[in-house]
Amino acid sequence: MNIYPLFTTIVAGVFTLALFKQYQERKKLHQLLWTLAMLFYAVAALMEFLMNGDLFGPTVWAFKVYYVLSAPLVGMLGAGVMYLLVDKRKADIFTGVIGLLSLVLLVTGIIHPIDQATLVDAFNGPLGEAFHEAIHAYSMDVRRYAIVINIIGGTTLILGAVYSFIRDRRRTYNVFFVIGGLLPALGGTLMGIFGDPNLFFEFELLGTIFLYAGFVYSDRFIKDREEKVAKLLSTDP
Repeated sequence: MNIYPLFTTIVAGVFTLALFKQYQERKKLHQLLWTLAMLFYAVAALMEFLMNGDLFGPTVWAFKVYYVLSAPLVGMLGAGVMYLLVDKRKADIFTGVIGLLSLVLLVTGIIHPIDQATLVDAFNGPLGEAFHEAIHAYSMDVRRYAIVINIIGGTTLILGAVYSFIRDRRRTYNVFFVIGGLLPALGGTLMGIFGDPNLFFEFELLGTIFLYAGFVYSDRFIKDREEKVAKLLSTDP
């Protein structure tokens, strides 16, 4: 049994609660988007764990839940970054596009049938490789929406964090966001190069940890800045 997805579920679940608490305190839209993204992350990782052969195995419903949540979570992370970097109108347009694509993915992912033979055959091998092979159980009519969301959302998340760091080198937490955004994609690539299927889940877990660490450091950065501003105001004559 591959237990790495369970660890990812736990980290993403704790991260979701921390984000939701921050949203309740500050009521910023990007915090709500990131809360939903990490909730999707936790559920998708849970589906990965449940599809272990010793548990539910390659069930259609579990794979559908995993697939229709995996891409939108990346898109919402990117949308959250947009609200931090550009004006609200542009961020609203970006979020609207991601929301529409995610809705179409959800509908097509639910109503389109899955090639069960392809799904079962994919899960005859190691679990890490299974999820890469199992995507072919869906036709391109479904997969194209996930591909577009992943490209747009992932690129925005990574480049947005890089830009924010370059603009203000004090925001070192953005380095964690960049690494956290890159690691899951690298895991799939390195798995193919080194032939180690565990790399997919190991890098996915590491990516979640780095994103969480970036959130913790960014929260401290914001609170420290607010405290400094409050002290300056209190000392003004």
